[in-house]
Amino acid sequence: MARYTGSKCRICRQLNFSVCGSERCALQNKTNPPGMHPQQRKKMNDFKVRLLEKQKLRYSYWVSERQFRNYVEDAFKKPGVKGETLISLLERRLDNIVYRLGFAPTLPAARQEVVHGHVMVNGRKVDRPSYLLRQGDSVTLKEKSKKMLLVQDALTRSMSRPVPSYLEVDKENLKGTLTGIPARDQIPLEVNEGLVMEHYTKYL
Repeated sequence: MARYTGSKCRICRQLNFSVCGSERCALQNKTNPPGMHPQQRKKMNDFKVRLLEKQKLRYSYWVSERQFRNYVEDAFKKPGVKGETLISLLERRLDNIVYRLGFAPTLPAARQEVVHGHVMVNGRKVDRPSYLLRQGDSVTLKEKSKKMLLVQDALTRSMSRPVPSYLEVDKENLKGTLTGIPARDQIPLEVNEGLVMEHYTKYL
């Protein structure tokens, strides 16, 4: 997310859902939410359940509230199942694709690579993390960028992380291709997108 500079694992504990991308997430050892007397905060109504699912999805892609709302509005305008359309739009963000390909250890690190101009789409530099890829677009890193320690470390870590079926990746040449529009069952994300859309129904 653009301006959040605090502990990402704090968000994980608030949501009871890992969004930091770290193998050493604090949620593994601290299941209680942060703050004093977390055991007293157990009341859950319908609004809070929907809000929690919305926050899970928003922080899974680390986008601002305004950006997320724009994606929701766009999803409502498109045909098909609105919640699935929303996740498909978020999944095709350039920073997320760089992360899914294994070129960065975490999503924030992938965003940094994009902003710093290390990533190319179809042979042209793109420095907008929100750039929406289309079917057939190829993603690669600049030649000098391929030797960065961050990238080499990411490649090592990503060996145990499967690449989604809508992507093809050549890790030897650090090149990936979006072979199709991501379908909901291809996206490894445990979120109830239907509740997310219900949350926004009253406001749009």
